[in-house]
Amino acid sequence: MAGVIWCLALVWLGLHLTMGAMDSCYDAHGRAQRCMPIFENAAFGRRAQVSNTCGSPPEDYCLQMGTRDSTTLCHRCDAGSDVLHHNATYLTDFHSQEEPTWWQSQSMAFEVQHPNSVNITLHLGKSYEITYVRLKFHTSRPESFAIYKRSHSNSPWIPYQYYSASCEKTYRKPEGQFLRPGQDERVALCTDEFSDISPLSGGNVAFSTLEGRPSAYSFDQSPILQEWVTGTDLKISLDRLNTFGDDIFKDPKVLQSYYYAISDFSVGGRCKCNGHASECIPNEEDQLVCLCQHNTTGVDCELCQTFYQDRPWARGTAEAANECLPCNCSGQSEECFYDWELYRRTGHGGHCRNCQDNTDGPHCERCRQNFYRWDTQAACQPCSCNPAGSLNPQCDSSGACECKATVTGWKCERCRDGFHSLSEGGCRPCACDAAGSVGACDPNTGHCRCKEKVEGYLCNRCQPGSFNLQLHNPTGCTSCFCYGHSTACTVAQGYEVHNIISDFSQGLDGWKAVNPSGQEVPLRWTRGEIFLEQEEEEADFIAPERFLGDQRLSYGQTLSVFFRIASTTPDFHSFPIGLVLEGDGISVSASYADTEDSRNGTHCEEHMIAFRLHEAEEEMQPALSAFQFQRLLSNLTALRIQAKSSYGPGRILLKEVQLTSAHPGLSQPALWVEECICPQGYVGQFCESCAPGFKREVPFGGPLVSCVPCSCNQHGSCDPDTGLCQCLHNTEGPSCERCAAGFHGNPFTGRFDDCKPCPCPGQTPCLALPQSGEVVCTHCPLGQRGRLCELCDDGFFGDPLGRNGPVRPCSPCECNSNVDPNAVGNCDPVSGQCLRCLYNTAGGHCERCQEGFYGDPLATNHAVKCTPCKCNPGGSTNGAATCDDVTGQCICLPHVTGRDCSQCQAGYYDLQPGKGCKSCQCHPVGSQHSRCHPLTGQCSCQPGVEGVSCDQCQAGFFGFSFQGCRACNCSQLGSVSLQCHDNSTCVCKQGFVGYKCDQCKVNHFYDPGSNECLECPICYSLVKEEADNLKAKLTKMESWLEKPNCGMMRARYYSAMLRDAPRGDTLHSRYLLKGAKVAFLEELAELESLVHDAESRLRNTSEIMGCDNQSGTKGCLLLTDILPILQSTQQQIQMATDTLDAMEFPAEMSHQPTNWTHQAQESRVLAQSHMEAAALVEDTAQKAMLLSKNSYHLLQSIIEDNANLEFRGQMEESYQRIQKAQEELGFRMEEATAKAEETFASVHQGSMAKNLTQISVIELRPLVQQAENLTHCANELEHLAEQNKHLVANGSLIVEAKLEGVAQRMKELEQLWQRTNDAHTQASSSLSKGEAVLSETKTLLATLDGMKRLGARHTRQSATNRKMTVVRDRAIAEAQKKTRQAQKILGDSFSVSAEAQKTANNAELVAKEGAKKAQDTLREAKREKKRVDKLKARVALTVAEASRQKRESEEHGNDLAGPGQVAAEMNDLEKSLRNAQGSLEMDIATLNSLLTSLGNIDHSALSEAALNLSQTQLEHLQSNLAGSGALGQQLSTLQHEAETQRERIEAFERDLAEIQSDKQNLESILQSLPSSCSSRK
Repeated sequence: MAGVIWCLALVWLGLHLTMGAMDSCYDAHGRAQRCMPIFENAAFGRRAQVSNTCGSPPEDYCLQMGTRDSTTLCHRCDAGSDVLHHNATYLTDFHSQEEPTWWQSQSMAFEVQHPNSVNITLHLGKSYEITYVRLKFHTSRPESFAIYKRSHSNSPWIPYQYYSASCEKTYRKPEGQFLRPGQDERVALCTDEFSDISPLSGGNVAFSTLEGRPSAYSFDQSPILQEWVTGTDLKISLDRLNTFGDDIFKDPKVLQSYYYAISDFSVGGRCKCNGHASECIPNEEDQLVCLCQHNTTGVDCELCQTFYQDRPWARGTAEAANECLPCNCSGQSEECFYDWELYRRTGHGGHCRNCQDNTDGPHCERCRQNFYRWDTQAACQPCSCNPAGSLNPQCDSSGACECKATVTGWKCERCRDGFHSLSEGGCRPCACDAAGSVGACDPNTGHCRCKEKVEGYLCNRCQPGSFNLQLHNPTGCTSCFCYGHSTACTVAQGYEVHNIISDFSQGLDGWKAVNPSGQEVPLRWTRGEIFLEQEEEEADFIAPERFLGDQRLSYGQTLSVFFRIASTTPDFHSFPIGLVLEGDGISVSASYADTEDSRNGTHCEEHMIAFRLHEAEEEMQPALSAFQFQRLLSNLTALRIQAKSSYGPGRILLKEVQLTSAHPGLSQPALWVEECICPQGYVGQFCESCAPGFKREVPFGGPLVSCVPCSCNQHGSCDPDTGLCQCLHNTEGPSCERCAAGFHGNPFTGRFDDCKPCPCPGQTPCLALPQSGEVVCTHCPLGQRGRLCELCDDGFFGDPLGRNGPVRPCSPCECNSNVDPNAVGNCDPVSGQCLRCLYNTAGGHCERCQEGFYGDPLATNHAVKCTPCKCNPGGSTNGAATCDDVTGQCICLPHVTGRDCSQCQAGYYDLQPGKGCKSCQCHPVGSQHSRCHPLTGQCSCQPGVEGVSCDQCQAGFFGFSFQGCRACNCSQLGSVSLQCHDNSTCVCKQGFVGYKCDQCKVNHFYDPGSNECLECPICYSLVKEEADNLKAKLTKMESWLEKPNCGMMRARYYSAMLRDAPRGDTLHSRYLLKGAKVAFLEELAELESLVHDAESRLRNTSEIMGCDNQSGTKGCLLLTDILPILQSTQQQIQMATDTLDAMEFPAEMSHQPTNWTHQAQESRVLAQSHMEAAALVEDTAQKAMLLSKNSYHLLQSIIEDNANLEFRGQMEESYQRIQKAQEELGFRMEEATAKAEETFASVHQGSMAKNLTQISVIELRPLVQQAENLTHCANELEHLAEQNKHLVANGSLIVEAKLEGVAQRMKELEQLWQRTNDAHTQASSSLSKGEAVLSETKTLLATLDGMKRLGARHTRQSATNRKMTVVRDRAIAEAQKKTRQAQKILGDSFSVSAEAQKTANNAELVAKEGAKKAQDTLREAKREKKRVDKLKARVALTVAEASRQKRESEEHGNDLAGPGQVAAEMNDLEKSLRNAQGSLEMDIATLNSLLTSLGNIDHSALSEAALNLSQTQLEHLQSNLAGSGALGQQLSTLQHEAETQRERIEAFERDLAEIQSDKQNLESILQSLPSSCSSRK
């Protein structure tokens, strides 16, 4: 098995070596492809760390017998000796089979054995993808050891593989475990394959990391396995030595022969670069890192480079290189990051950052916010929108900004016309108030020019002393009038516009006219116009009274005059109109010479002139102040309209005069009305009145006169017009100079509390004593006394001054007339508690009886107020003097009652002093009620019951029940005793049979003489035969009646019963008819009572359900249907009672024979009547049964309706009551039927039977049978009712049972679902196992195929060829590495040359520096073999650098020899570089050919000639590389100065020596492989 694993490892190694040849990360067309570093022994040359090494102190160790190549059994290990040490360096050095070296631990003598472990730790320095781990033991392999790995330097150790012959015991792992597809493949397995003690030396252990892993053939698609093979550190834990068991004797020689020794520790794998690098090199910190390609970066190339983030990083695979793509930043940025959301939306995840030229966007494809550009090629320019005037700082493609509504300009830098003060809110409109301003506002500041009485920035506020800003007011605001008492006022609310109009529609309307001399001239009126009767040159129209008086509310308003000019002169165009106002000694006039058209808007004879009543009008003469003008209007005495003709004769006709004013109202507001803010001493809307406490300085001086304070000693105000005082503060007098009645004090102090109330009840008058000042009340109220009336008189109580609490007026004492009214001190004067109660009363108000008395203490009759208790001492608990003070009820002993506790409660008897009464203990079934005799305790028993407690039946009775005991009715002749059994059967004498022993046995007859049943003679056999026939018929009839059918035709029974039947033996009637009729009547009466009780319960149920309100529910309809049936049943029972009562049973019947036909006819009639009655009862029973079924269905539907639970409960209760009644009815019917049978049997067996010996049985049998049929029907009805009751009572249980059934079925379904899931899981597991088996089969087949091919190849080739193949591959790899070192050297030379060209001022100096750097670089390349670089990439970079230098040279042309010369030199340099690149590629091909030839050299034929030939070819190659055409003249000078040819030849010679050494190492590895590997098939 070990060989198989090792062979599989070699196969895997071969695969990876094959892929390792693909070391180029780009193909011939420059396309990216997966690349990987070479496959190598990652442990070679690395120092391993071990926890135990022999030689410290020096020790001896022995070899096991049979160890090969051993001449001496025991040796010495000394850590201090260069020859005898076996330290950890021998684990990873070059392993030689001929001269092996090994690491060795201390022996078992130093307790190196389980549980002590020896650990070997190997640090790889970087993540490797490990293919195999190989250990070659110098001694026998351990019994138990484990391999661990770490995926990262700081991660925990993960088990890789366990080897043990005791897996379960040592590692708790199963042995021989294998993985199936779908299982976790990151599991360490345990095997005993390499745990045997043989071989004793040279045993190999090869662990393949992918062996047994199902996903190994899809490694690129398995991140789990990729992580599994990744490791940075390995640890070998040697846990248990293999021994022969002889160590238990502790023999030192034996213990010294057991130790761990490993000669070689190899780790096959690749430096992990995730498919993005072909080699790993040390970085600046000497840490091994991948030389990443495909635009990746990171230690393992696990990241994309900064500018290559267009798609997410992915591992390179054989199908896709998954190189990192550059970000598209439109040439505006060199930085970007991966944006997952952008990648999801667009398929490109590169999101650019730090975009240049003011660009923005994921790809720098647009201008940054608040920037713009004319076209896509231009740079983005700032919008520079005015932040105050623009809506947003973003402009359009032309740079124009979007301005606010009040702003304009290309950049929104200025305001629109009519606006000012550009700010963040835009431009503000010129908000000057047109009513208060003159002209427009300042365009920059917005300042307004205000009218005379207006102020404010916007001229929107009246100056102090004015109000009502109006457009038509020339001064803006109206001055406050306030009768000159205040300069502060506002617009008054609640005033509306009112026009005083004279339209002359009804006449002169009170107007007059006077001439200049003051004489009145007549006026004429016609068709709404007035005019002078005679033409006068000048005349004044005098306004009537309604235009005069207080017209302050017209201040600032217009007086409109509508007139018409009648002129005889055709060119008359002007007629001056004047206005004269007079009042309060002031006169003002105004003239208006020009007229304007009115009403129709055309030039005609009708005109209108408007005079504005304001002092600022220019026409008003003389000029008045605002106060004077308003003072004039406040008392307007005359309003005259002057008419003067300037151009010849003419006449003025007044058509209308209108004065605008105001009055209180809520329509169109009159804003010119003022409301003054009055100073102290004034009140009123216009400060027209004096405030309380003030009066006119001049009595009756009017509103213009000032107000002065009143002189009332500060105790009130005076009349504002007369000055008389109106006293307050409880004072009186002309000047409030004394206190009012009921008050006392000094009123001249001037305080509000000068006159204090008298401290007397009701503020009655008081007097202050002059000497002491003490106040004494002079008029105390009734019931009070004392200096301040603070005490109550005798017969009164209270606290009138509240000295002992709240104030309580003195009230008469309330003792409920139970005191002597003539006595003194009947009650407490403070609390009112009565102190002298009479008539056996007590309490605070004598309102209750004393202890030991009871009655009504408030009664008017003194004799019956309170009487003694007089309790019975034998029945009360607290003696004879304790009882309720109202009812007189004494406190009784248990079960004692009565006011005086003198009798027992119902159900108790035998009153005993100190104990009470005993319980009657009447039997609840046998007694009629719970009461008993108060002395003897005898209960009242039900009929037929006896005993003190009514607990047993009387002699001759049976059936102890709630109805009592029923009489046995045993035959006195036939029964042994009159007492029967509990089932009513009697104990019969010899020869008697029947329930009551009232019949003779078969073949017996009754003998009256002996009163016994004697056996019949022999001749009666014929009769017996006939009787047997009759029994057969009866048996057949009984079979018919086993399942009674109430609907069976009665004629069928009748016809069957009327057949011939033998006569039976009967008893004498005088013993059987006794009491039968009475008993039957009693039963019918009880039936009627039960039906009546059922009807009463039905009506109660109907009332409870509210069916009286015409309710239409199902329950009410059902009750409505049942009620008539019960009534019909009651009527039928009453009819049956009447019929039975009317029947006569003769005491003695004739023994003589009668007419058979007549008796038969009567019997038939009687039978027919009974059958009809039975049919009626049957019909009633069927109806009741039908109603019961309906009730059942209804109740069932109610049960199903959870919303009617309350109705359901009520119906259940009602149904139970009905069912109980039905049960009682059935029981009574059964008893009645039994008694009817007895009655008919008595009739049949009596004297009537003797007279009707042939028809008694035949005629009466149908009735008996019919009664039995009814009994069966009743039983069936009862059974159905019982079922219905059971269903109704258990309805909820049925529903719960159904729910439980559903829950059970759901549980079963869940169990079935669980079983289905288990089956599905098991099937899936089976499928997975099948797939695993299939996969393993495929793997085994593939392994066998591979082994076959391997075997075939080994068959075709010799062992030497196989070894040489490995040596050739290793030599090729080493040669390729040397080639890349050479390319690195040349690449550095190119870099140095490029730097020399860039400086360009001193070519020779630059060349010397380049030579020096080349020498240093060459020495560094020799020391670090694995550090390489790609030649093509370096050349490309050099070309790019040359281009950049060319641009810089063009920019700095003045510093060089000339622009043209520099450009030519740069072009020549570029050409020479490209030629050098081609030449180097040819040289590399030559070198590869050389290395190939080296790989083909046979191992045995490697000679000095071959080496000389190789050296010659290398010299030729070196001469080609040193040619003048490689880099031009400058590079040739550089190579001459450095003498690089000799050094390179020496370097290649050393490299060849190293190649030969590696070749020998590979040959040793091949020789160390097991010989069985090549022979396995």
